[in-house]
Amino acid sequence: MAFQDDTHVTDDALESYSMGRLADPELSGFEEHLLICGQCQDRLAREDAFRQGMRVALARTPQKSAAGRSFPVSWILVLAALAVIVVAVIAWPRPTALPATLLQLQADRGPQDQPPAAPAGQPLLLLLDTTGLPAIPSYRVEVVDFSGQARFQSDVAPSGGRVRASLAKGLPAGAYFVRLYSPGRELLREFALTARR
Repeated sequence: MAFQDDTHVTDDALESYSMGRLADPELSGFEEHLLICGQCQDRLAREDAFRQGMRVALARTPQKSAAGRSFPVSWILVLAALAVIVVAVIAWPRPTALPATLLQLQADRGPQDQPPAAPAGQPLLLLLDTTGLPAIPSYRVEVVDFSGQARFQSDVAPSGGRVRASLAKGLPAGAYFVRLYSPGRELLREFALTARR
């Protein structure tokens, strides 16, 4: 993951993430940092607003005709107004991002217990219990919904008998399974989780 000297993500990483082109393993580290860094959240919001403004401006810009005519002055005024709006959106103060909800998923739940619940659509920080599992350098964490569709996947190193997984965008409302795999894709442990509105 590319960080600047002051431990914030680089402009290149922000641009790649905004364009949907940041891939693992950088994506996981980026989203973990984004969960806790309001400054980088603001930078990302400005990058997203700029991209959206440029898309709108390009969509509204008429093409030059074959005769070589350029677009009328009214279009220039529209583009200038759009640029002012984009700058205002970028400069407008952003509300502080929601803090991540911390959920500790334990392997020793009784059959009577309800699965832990998280607020839907909000950042999550999952702590998965690895007690009794083989000591390996990294585990594969996967969150799937009841239809079996993967909603999150990441390779994570254990620390202190736990694996920590950050879901920056959270999960939609519903029921999920959080699965812990060995590097060879052997299912080691499964936890239940619900996301509620």
